Amino acid sequence: MDQNVEKQVWQRVLGQAENPRRDLRALELEALEAAAVYRSLSGVFTGRSREQVRQLYDGQMETVVCLRGIGRLSGGVGKAAQISAPEEPVGKALEKRFHCARRAMTEYTARTVDGEFGAVFQHLADLSRRECVLLAELLGGWHQKPPGKAASRR
Repeated sequence: MDQNVEKQVWQRVLGQAENPRRDLRALELEALEAAAVYRSLSGVFTGRSREQVRQLYDGQMETVVCLRGIGRLSGGVGKAAQISAPEEPVGKALEKRFHCARRAMTEYTARTVDGEFGAVFQHLADLSRRECVLLAELLGGWHQKPPGKAASRR
């Protein structure tokens, strides 16, 4: 099959827009926010759960540098941003991050048709998939104490 025809077919199948490299900045900002949340949550968890949160943070920073690399290779160089974690309860933060990770996974998967950076987008989709798994595990083990007591992990 002709490469252009194949690319067009995949674009229709995945609902992919013309330029899979557009809006990289929004994806980068989302990853920076996630990293800030995970950095903030690292003080809440202990043991294995803390290690999982550290893995989540590391994955987001890997995502950020990959997106910046794609941007640079595509001719755009944006300014580095600093984002702080929003103030929210731990359980709510984990749930929000799960839904954001699921959307990111879908977004990166759709961008795997990019001829130049498809492999990088596949790697980012894999990182997001792992993020979803880790977040589901953390949520499954998170127990919030009744009002007036501090929240804790098993």
